[in-house]
Amino acid sequence: MKKHKKMFSMLTAVMLLFMSGSNYLKASAAEPVTYSVYYAAEDQDWEYRANTPEFEDPNYYRELHYMKETLKDGDLVAVYYDGSSDIGPILDLGNVRLSNLTIAQSDGLSIIYAGYIDEVFLLAGTSSAINSDVGTVHAYDSVTCNLNKNVKELLLTFEDNIHSTIGSSGTVGHFYAASEAETPHNLYNFQAGTFYLFEGSLETPEDKYSTTPSGSAPQQPAPTQPANPQPTNAPSSQPSSESSEYDSVPKTGSSSPILWLLCIAVLCMSGYFGIKYSEHHK
Repeated sequence: MKKHKKMFSMLTAVMLLFMSGSNYLKASAAEPVTYSVYYAAEDQDWEYRANTPEFEDPNYYRELHYMKETLKDGDLVAVYYDGSSDIGPILDLGNVRLSNLTIAQSDGLSIIYAGYIDEVFLLAGTSSAINSDVGTVHAYDSVTCNLNKNVKELLLTFEDNIHSTIGSSGTVGHFYAASEAETPHNLYNFQAGTFYLFEGSLETPEDKYSTTPSGSAPQQPAPTQPANPQPTNAPSSQPSSESSEYDSVPKTGSSSPILWLLCIAVLCMSGYFGIKYSEHHK
């Protein structure tokens, strides 16, 4: 009887390990994926490629609805738009929380919808409208952008003079503009709909913002050089050698621990039933 209890305990432990391993694999499957999205003028729609931030041969891109089926919280998206549409094309990414949205190329106005975005990178020369709450916006002069919801931090990097035009329909918690030589703006708590930078000139009335942090405004000064945007690579015309990369999916981790646990469980169960059989025929 004691042997049976001991064997039953071993089987229970193995099965618990098996269940824990399954949960581990599920967790490891949720690795962030980087998508390159570009506007296909001939199809008048957005297309994408997974596992790359760069623009590559358009022949290797797929319809956007496939991307929407797999896009998840924490993923990264780089946007490329050549300005070929008569009206600003709308890129609707649903309600997912993106860790990074990079407007890498936008020769005309591109309109982006998403859930919350941790970081937005506006590369120099781009035009866009961001319809999401954003943690930090990194803008590289000169850009044109309308931020239609709340922004915690707006960091603008320029060289000699500011040329950007940026407006916000929501609040801006902290606006920091700096070059290597000067820091003309380090301001806080812009009221909703009041932040407006026009061709480098801040047009917001002084009573609509604060010169010192207070309340929920960020308490730490922004760095003079924002982090390098990821992705930052310039557009590339080199296609991938394998079109099968269309169907790339996040890595799900190694399954070898599960296989070993399963084998152990089978061996234990076999031993258990072998003992039962022997005792039955004594």
